[in-house]
Amino acid sequence: MAHVLVVEDDEVIRGMLVFLLEGDGHTVEQAAEGDEALSILRRRTPDCIVLDLMMPGVDGLTVLRTRQAEGFAADARVVVLTARSGTDDAVWCWEAGADEFLTKPFEPEHLLRIVRVLASLSPAEAQRRRELGLAQSRQLDAIESALRGRF
Repeated sequence: MAHVLVVEDDEVIRGMLVFLLEGDGHTVEQAAEGDEALSILRRRTPDCIVLDLMMPGVDGLTVLRTRQAEGFAADARVVVLTARSGTDDAVWCWEAGADEFLTKPFEPEHLLRIVRVLASLSPAEAQRRRELGLAQSRQLDAIESALRGRF
């Protein structure tokens, strides 16, 4: 199974994610804030990161952008898990290297399936998956923008 870093400021949600992932056989490390996650990621690369977007201080998007700019933990697959559901948020996350964008509330089994799939991908497969996700998010964002102007 995979080594997963859970980055979530809400202690209850973080605990639930850890319980869920460990119950599926994954080794789980946790961080309660973005700075802590960056510190961990600079030292070692997990197979997968489950990353909250909205956190005080260093938020999830900043974690993604810092990781991308500095080039550390590049092989880690990233599942963004957030209450924000805007397509612009999804586009920003895909552009910053996310592999999946899930909104809260989420189905626990769906998250587990995503972690399993992402952990099994080769770097080339992951890159192709990110490119497709980004293209789809950009397309949805363009449609939403066009419709906003009409209604």
